[in-house]
Amino acid sequence: MRVRPPLRVSVTRHDEKEQKLKEFVRHHIGSSAEGRGAAYSVLMVVARSAESPVVKALLSLNQEIAAAGLSIRVILAHLEHDQLPESWEKDLGALACEARWARRPRLVEAHEQLVIGPETCWIGDCMRRDPAKCDAFESYISDCGEAAGCAAVSFERLWDISEPLRRMGLPHAVVSPEAIGAIGDAELPTVGTRH
Repeated sequence: MRVRPPLRVSVTRHDEKEQKLKEFVRHHIGSSAEGRGAAYSVLMVVARSAESPVVKALLSLNQEIAAAGLSIRVILAHLEHDQLPESWEKDLGALACEARWARRPRLVEAHEQLVIGPETCWIGDCMRRDPAKCDAFESYISDCGEAAGCAAVSFERLWDISEPLRRMGLPHAVVSPEAIGAIGDAELPTVGTRH
């Protein structure tokens, strides 16, 4: 029987969430740059909107992310006027970014998430819940390939059925079939939430 590291689950106030995410991302992009490999040269984000704390945290770290040789692929559930905010050109700086719109209403049932590497991800509240109105569920996951792999597979499936919005900078890498196959028949971690 394998021993899994415990998931770090917390309930975070909205005003603290962006700062906690910045610290988590900064720690992991610095510490895992050498062992990450080409399959995870992209941060994969599923977010409620361009105003979500996870998106704001990444945009504020754009220079550090670019310096680490990473780019971003983001799926947004809600957009104003069916387009990205004009400020993104300035906010992204030299960071390569691809964005898609999860236009189908059923996709709003997904949770926000960020995949940083093969063993690191963050899972946030569901996208139908406005994070500005209440405290939010989130889980910071390190050293768990199963959870990060499941999040990567989920991202790729959402990516395939979402509508392209913007592609800027470098071409993206996708999670390799080997990385997805590594999940195999493993027992997958579960996180239950009630909303």
